[in-house]
Amino acid sequence: MPETKTTYHRVPAARKKKGNELRTVSLGKGIKALYDPKRKMIVTYLFDKTKYTMKQSKDWVKSHSKSEAHLQVVELLSIRKGWGKLYRDTKKETLDALKGDQ
Repeated sequence: MPETKTTYHRVPAARKKKGNELRTVSLGKGIKALYDPKRKMIVTYLFDKTKYTMKQSKDWVKSHSKSEAHLQVVELLSIRKGWGKLYRDTKKETLDALKGDQ
């Protein structure tokens, strides 16, 4: 069920399974995702309250829930960098991480 916290609107995309460790990934533009690496799926999207209303957040999830692009970014990071370095604050950091440490 969607809810508003102190700094984010939380919009679920799948059910969280008890005991599964989630990873936080920045998708850019004030959007983050909670990713379940065991199930290889995004469980919840987090939207910056200063940039999005709850309605905009829900509409975004509805229109992007079938998109594989965000999931591919998360999976590439897990392979290339390891889970310890997965969290990124900005989209630029995420893209830089995909390029590697050349």
